[in-house]
Amino acid sequence: MITSFPAQSARHRTMGLPFLGGRGFTLLELIVVMTILSVISMAVVPVFLSGMTAVEVRNARSDFIATLRFVQELAVKESREYRVYISEEDGTYWVMRLSGLKDTEKQFEPVEEEFGAEKRFPEFLKITRIKARRDRGGNARFIACLPNGASDQAVVSLQDQRVRGRSFDIEVKGVLGKVEIKE
Repeated sequence: MITSFPAQSARHRTMGLPFLGGRGFTLLELIVVMTILSVISMAVVPVFLSGMTAVEVRNARSDFIATLRFVQELAVKESREYRVYISEEDGTYWVMRLSGLKDTEKQFEPVEEEFGAEKRFPEFLKITRIKARRDRGGNARFIACLPNGASDQAVVSLQDQRVRGRSFDIEVKGVLGKVEIKE
């Protein structure tokens, strides 16, 4: 007994998956879909990268302001002067606290807790100007946070080197210790 199966023309033959019921995609369809996905990806990447740039700048700015505000509160709580030191050359900042007096001159010690550790602004964020008191022993500037809640008046200007023209100032108002951002 010889059985014959109906012949299919090459036009109707596909290499489909069993669960698709013999249907499949042609190579041309796959290439078109991959091309569309590639074009969409190329359009999305610059938008994503610029969004990430803004997030990095915002995080660096927020970290500095949070440290400054925390130190202001700590100075009042402990009735002790704290200082936030800023190095324009290195792009770093750190916290020190009053340890005592030596020959009527204030002596400061590093804060060993995490908030006092030296932190670095991202490499692309350059300190362009610091308007604050200068430390006698070094090149760093500082913002003093006093036990009565007042802080030194200061302005720290930062500029994003990757995006032309994007800069902002972090301004400490002084007596009330208010911190503002001006873009």
